[in-house]
Amino acid sequence: MEGYNTDDPISSRDHRRVAEYIQSTAGIQLPDSKRYLIEGRLRKRQVKLGYKDLKTYLNFVFESVKGKKERINLVDAITTNKTDFFRESEHFNFLQEHIIARLAKKRTLGWTKPLRIWSAGCSSGEEPYTLAMVLREAQIRYPGLRFDITATDISPSVLKIAEQATYPHDRIESIPFALRKRYLLRSIDKSKNLVRMGPEICQHVHFSEFNLLKDAFISTQNYDLIFCRNVMIYFSQQDRLALVKRLSESLSSRGYLFIGHSETLTSECDYLRQKIPAVYQKST
Repeated sequence: MEGYNTDDPISSRDHRRVAEYIQSTAGIQLPDSKRYLIEGRLRKRQVKLGYKDLKTYLNFVFESVKGKKERINLVDAITTNKTDFFRESEHFNFLQEHIIARLAKKRTLGWTKPLRIWSAGCSSGEEPYTLAMVLREAQIRYPGLRFDITATDISPSVLKIAEQATYPHDRIESIPFALRKRYLLRSIDKSKNLVRMGPEICQHVHFSEFNLLKDAFISTQNYDLIFCRNVMIYFSQQDRLALVKRLSESLSSRGYLFIGHSETLTSECDYLRQKIPAVYQKST
C-alpha cells in the first residue's frame, strides 16, 4: 500500500499499552502470543485513517485529545469475534426440551409475563436470532408463550450488522432448512446471495451497546435466562468471578446462566448449580 509502512512490527511498548488498555476496558487479556493478532487487526485502522505506521496511529490514539474518540474503534477492532447460528446446539435443545417444556406445564412464566432473555456479548446477532427462532417454534407447540430478548455487545460495528439482520447465504448453513423456509427472507436481487431475518423474528430482539465490565447493571432487570457464551474465555480469573457474580444477581429466582463449553465456573460460584455442561441454575 503506497505511502504506508505495513511491514513495521508492533513494538513491545505499543503491544503493552494496547494490551493494558484492552484489559482495563474490555477485560480481555492479550499476552505476547497475541501480538500478531493486535498488529493485524489494527493495521486496517492505521491505513483507513491515513497514518504512515502503527506507532504514529497508536500515538494519536493514546497521546492526543482527538484520539480519545478513536479508542472505541480500537477496542472494536480487537474484540470482534466470529459466531454462528445454533452454535453449541445442545444449549438450544436443553432450552426446548427442559426449560420451555417445564414452564409450559405450569403456564406461569412465559404466559403470565414474558420470558426475559439476555444475550450478553451477542456479536453480530446470530445467537439472539437463534434464540428467537427456537422460541417462535415453541410458540407453535405452546400457544400463548411470550418472550423478549435483550442483546448487547461492546462493539458498535457488530451491533450494526446485527441490527441490519442481513447475512450472506453461506452464514446460515447451520440453520435447519425448515426454519430457513419459515423465518428467513431471500434478497430480491439473487446476485447478492443475501438473506434477512423475517419480521416475526426481529420484533422479539432488541439491541444495545453494553460493556459487561464497565457499565452499570440495572438490578431491577431480572432475566430468566442469560446467555454469556465464549465471552469470558480471555478474562482474568478475577474478572470472570466478578462478572459471573453480577450476571447471577441479574437472574430471576431459579434463572439459568449459559456459558461457553470452553469456559468453566469455579467452586467459588456456589450460588449456581450445574444442570448440564455449561448450563447453570441460580440456587435461590
